[in-house]
Order: sequence, then C-alpha cells, then structure tokens
Amino acid sequence: MLDADIKWLHVEASSKCNAWCPACSRNQNGFGIIDGLIEEDLSTERFLEVIKQLPNLYGVQFCGNYGEPVIAHNIMELIEVAKQYCKKIQIHTNGSLRSRSWWGDLARDLKDVEHDVWFGIDGLKGVHEIYRQGTDYDKIIENACEFIKQGGSATWQYIPYQHNEHQIRDCLKTSQRLGFKKFKLLKEFRNITNSKHYRTGAESELKPPTSIEHIIKFSKTNTSVIVNDCMHLSQPGVYLGANGKLNYCCYHHKVNLTANQFDNLDQLLYNNINITHKICVASCGK
Repeated sequence: MLDADIKWLHVEASSKCNAWCPACSRNQNGFGIIDGLIEEDLSTERFLEVIKQLPNLYGVQFCGNYGEPVIAHNIMELIEVAKQYCKKIQIHTNGSLRSRSWWGDLARDLKDVEHDVWFGIDGLKGVHEIYRQGTDYDKIIENACEFIKQGGSATWQYIPYQHNEHQIRDCLKTSQRLGFKKFKLLKEFRNITNSKHYRTGAESELKPPTSIEHIIKFSKTNTSVIVNDCMHLSQPGVYLGANGKLNYCCYHHKVNLTANQFDNLDQLLYNNINITHKICVASCGK
C-alpha cells in the first residue's frame, strides 16, 4: 500500500505526441525529439496496479510530461479504470487529435464523474500555432465544441507570450461564447531563445509577455485565473510515467519508488508533509 495521504495521481498516458511545442521536454526546442526518448503508452495493467494502492485518492490527472494523453491507444481503458477509483478526472490536451465524434463519446463517458478537460489554446487561428506547432486550431475548436455540446466540462488554457498577449481578451470572449466553463492563464512563460520551426529547424525566439502585472490585473478583473503552482505543490500527489515508473513528480520521471519508500515518506522528510512538495520546490525554484 502506498502513502494514504496521497490525493492526486498524475498520469502520463503516453510519451508520444503530435505537437512540437518548442519548450516541451520531449523535443529539441521544437525540432526533432530528444535522444533516448522511448515512445510508449502506459499499460492498463500497470495503471490498475498503482491506483489500487491509493486508498484515499481523490483525483487522477492525465497530463503529459513527454506526450499527449489522447494519443494513447488505451486512453479510454485508463479513464474507465480511473472512474472506478477516484472522484475526479482531469485531462490536459492539445485537442488536435481524434475525431469530433470521439470527443462527443468522451463527454458522454465522463458525465457520471466530476471532470475537467483542459484544452491548450494559445491564441486564435494563425497565432495559436506559433507555440503549439503541428496542431490545427480549427480542429481543436471543432473537437472542443463537440465535447462541450455533449455535456463535457472544458477549460481553455492559455500560455501568454509577447506574440499572443494581445489576444487574451478576445480568447476569453471566444471561450465564453463557445461554452468553456473556465479560462486559465498559466504563469509559465517558457521563453526559449532558440525556438525552432518543427519542419525546417529555422530559429526564432519565444519571449515572455511584456508585463506580468498587466496579466495579473487582467485575471483579477475577469473570470480567468493565474495558475501559480503545479498539482504536486498544491496537494499531496505522485507521478506515474508512461514507462510505468512511479515517482515524486514529472521532474523526477527517472526515479522509480517502491511501496516501502512511500510508507516511510514522513520519516524521510519533515513533519507529515508529502515529499513531493520539497522535491518540487528544489526543482522548480518555487
């Protein structure tokens, strides 16, 4: 049995992806995947083995470290397992894969459980694709709208940069018109000095927004939210990689913890605070 205090399980359903976001750890600034990356899907059997050991689990977050959750061949199997063992399911996706009917089916399948699907949309058509390379804005909107139409709870997730900060307000209005329940601005700018085009390798620069104060002020006067912390910093949680390894968080994907190590987490660190927090603070500088 793993630590009974663990409330969230961060799951990487797959290390495969259709997108080439320059700041993603799976590729070389947007052009070609990193050396040594094994593209694989998390097995349903391993997921079930881990989730059975979390007696007080509240939520499962399907969010990629190296990949896109929806690309996994067994994503619906993983979701069905999660529904049996937790109260909430959260999925982070670029939304550019699968058919419109598939997204409608997903919404209907999630109706009987608390859920939230975050669509990463960083601008309107022509701007969104500057960071989300290899994705199709029109297809994302089509998929998200069908998901919403069939009863799905959707969030529009936005990463602000200099090249897209002028569209934040328009995207907020668009999200409200289309039926998204939330609009979240991420306080993670991921500026890259040598961003590369995913097809040509041509270099460019992704710059942070000109004024963080402006972004924060905007969030306080609208329904948008600045997301300051990752899941592991806000509540006790662990990470299960597509390779089946279980560890503190996605920054420590090469670690493989045993059940005995989880049983002794409180002794390893300080006064009943989950190890995740200390590890993430050291890694993320927060």
